[in-house]
This record gives sequence, C-alpha cells and structure tokens, in this order.
Amino acid sequence: MLEDCSKQASPAEWAEAVSAAYHRHRANTIIAEANFGGDMVESTIRTVDKTVPVQLQHASRGKDIRAEPIVAQYQKGRVHHVGTFSELEDEMCNWVPGSNMPSPNRIDALVWVLASLLIETPLRTVGPLLW
Repeated sequence: MLEDCSKQASPAEWAEAVSAAYHRHRANTIIAEANFGGDMVESTIRTVDKTVPVQLQHASRGKDIRAEPIVAQYQKGRVHHVGTFSELEDEMCNWVPGSNMPSPNRIDALVWVLASLLIETPLRTVGPLLW
C-alpha cells in the first residue's frame, strides 16, 4: 500500500483527488463499491477524467466477513504498507466488528482493493495500490 487517499469532500473534489492519485501512481484501475451509489461514483469520476478505468465491486457480505481473507494475507506477510497511515492503522487496530462504532471506511476501501488484487487474481504481479 502506497497511499491512503480517503477524504471527505464534495463529489467534484474527491473525483479530482481520485483521478490525480490514479495518474500520480500510474495505477491500473480505480475500484469502487457499487452497492451505495456506485453508478454515481463512476459517473462523477468520468466527469473529471474520461480516461480512467473504473471497476465496480458489489458487496454481498458484511464488512467483517469481507475482511477475513485480507486479514489472512496480512498474517502471511503478503501485504506491506510503505510509510505510515495513522488514520487507517487506527481503524485497523480499534474497529470491533458488530459494535456500534462508526463504519470503518478506510478498512473497507483497503479490503476492496486487496481482494481485487490478492484474492480474485492470485499470484499476479500488480501495480501500485491506492484508494
């Protein structure tokens, strides 16, 4: 993982940030959750940059269940963070599945990307990871 690009901003601002990060890291694709506004996410990104590929993912299980295979990848040493990501790492250490805590949005974004790279396409050489 190279960068946590999470931010709360207007749609135009986050779409600009997504496009900039995509180009800055020479990424292969942008991964977005389709369940809650996925079409809007893709459309908003396309208003800023028509050239970036967007891959929509559909959630069929809860966040804690989706994260289990990724936890295993961390335990096997297959995931590394380049630098410090305080807000993400705080979420990773403090979120309790099934609790009334706020949704772990940074973890969820990480899980979507890592699942796409490590679970759905195992043993493939991949480019930079960002969200």
